[in-house]
Amino acid sequence: MKVWQLKSDLNQDFEDLQLVNFDADSDTYISPLRGIRPILNEWGEVKVFTIEEGVKNDFPKFWGDIHVPVVSEKALNIIHDLIEGQVEVLPLSHPQHKYFAIHVLNAIDAINYDNAVVKELSSGLRVSFKKYSFLPEKLIGQHIFKVYLDDRVFSRVFVSDEFKERVTSSSLEGYDFVEVWDSEKSES
Repeated sequence: MKVWQLKSDLNQDFEDLQLVNFDADSDTYISPLRGIRPILNEWGEVKVFTIEEGVKNDFPKFWGDIHVPVVSEKALNIIHDLIEGQVEVLPLSHPQHKYFAIHVLNAIDAINYDNAVVKELSSGLRVSFKKYSFLPEKLIGQHIFKVYLDDRVFSRVFVSDEFKERVTSSSLEGYDFVEVWDSEKSES
């Protein structure tokens, strides 16, 4: 079993998206996406535009918050059954294409702190992971999720092997999967 971090592919000539009204919309709509509180009923018309012309893709880099997955309608149709009940699908208003922000509501307490390495500031505040380690039993049936760093939701989005396989075996473009953990490798 592996866990992957879902990212946009930065190595290709794909288009990048940005909020039209960055200052107004960032705090109102994008900041809440870092948490797990449902916001669909508060979601308005969030306008985005292409800031970096390139090849249209299914997982464009979103400069509103690079940890918020944005997907095309085609990608959404391919992964919908895997993410249903674990996310909110929030429409973005783009002049040419249909894109959706994926608000991951599914946060699981799955970090194995005995083997994970946590980055800590000099103040003692734990802010990130240098090395991930997961509790495999907590990952069963989890296809897209966030984890807790101590008592806070960590904003990175992780996906399962099944999610990765579905995307990589399709004709989708613009994604990058970074392996962050493999249950087959030694935990020492």
